[in-house]
Amino acid sequence: MLRWFEENGRNSDVVISGKVRLARNINGYNFSLKLASEDAKIMIADVLSKLSNLEEFKDYSIFQFKDLDDCQKTAMKERHVISDFLLRQDTAAGLVSSDENISIMLNEEDHIRIQAYVSGMDIEKAFEYADNVDNVIGKCLDYSYDEKYGYLTTCPSNVGTGMRASYMLHLPALTGSGKIAGLAMEVGRFGLVLKSLGIDNSNYGDIYQVTNQYTLGKSEKEILDNLTNITAQIVKQERTLRKQYISQKRLSAQDTVYRAYGVLKYARKVSLKDGMLLLSQLRLGLAEHLIQPSSDVDVSVYQLMIGILPANLQMMSSAEMTAEDIDVARAQFIRDNIPLIQ
Repeated sequence: MLRWFEENGRNSDVVISGKVRLARNINGYNFSLKLASEDAKIMIADVLSKLSNLEEFKDYSIFQFKDLDDCQKTAMKERHVISDFLLRQDTAAGLVSSDENISIMLNEEDHIRIQAYVSGMDIEKAFEYADNVDNVIGKCLDYSYDEKYGYLTTCPSNVGTGMRASYMLHLPALTGSGKIAGLAMEVGRFGLVLKSLGIDNSNYGDIYQVTNQYTLGKSEKEILDNLTNITAQIVKQERTLRKQYISQKRLSAQDTVYRAYGVLKYARKVSLKDGMLLLSQLRLGLAEHLIQPSSDVDVSVYQLMIGILPANLQMMSSAEMTAEDIDVARAQFIRDNIPLIQ
């Protein structure tokens, strides 16, 4: 079974994935930020004891931070199984579906964070997945809920539905044209946030996330419809700029893509910066048919972007790797997985 980042969905030329995340807390416990370590362990044990035997979660894997080393936890974060916040927690646990498209994080910023990913532009399906899991959990746990305000959460901006919905986007044309800053200000007028998902304050892969900022006073449908409508406008702008660039400088654009492919296919050492930059160029080239794969297999370049991250590369090795070893392993991983071209 493919994971969401191993396949391409609707509008995948621009939209990498959709995600819905639900924040929930349990009555009888302090919020996570005020929850003592021992109480957190009790809360986690209580939740796992009630969820682990449910038929709906029979194919899920249970993880406990006390059983994982730093590399294993970081690799999960790189694959989007867990959040940055959970990674920083000393006491945490959760459940993950067999395809890693759905995860339930325990002792995140809230007691429970349910997240569901889908490839491409299909946020309704992501919501359906998350909502189904939420309904199952809600039947056996006493959620903190107020008739007037909705679900009570640690962060006031999550009060209400407790839902954050987002799309992950590949925006090389908007980035290259310098229009990202203005676009971020524009989407802010509609209650959304557009932010870079780059590594170490850099965005060599041209990957961004657009997400809702508030939930109070809005229904799930209103949030999803607003996100989808604004994202559709971003997709339109990105495609327009791509067409303009390619129509004016097709040979240069094609040359850039083929050069990127050549380095990726034959290099023996690749830094993370170079890998993300070159894979971004390759992804654009494949999406715009500047370069043709030799088979009809639909290749997800974002899968390669995840695979070249340090912790996931380390997980493939039986020995501790130096920084240079990781660069060598990154080049090997790309050579082994990059699609062949005509």
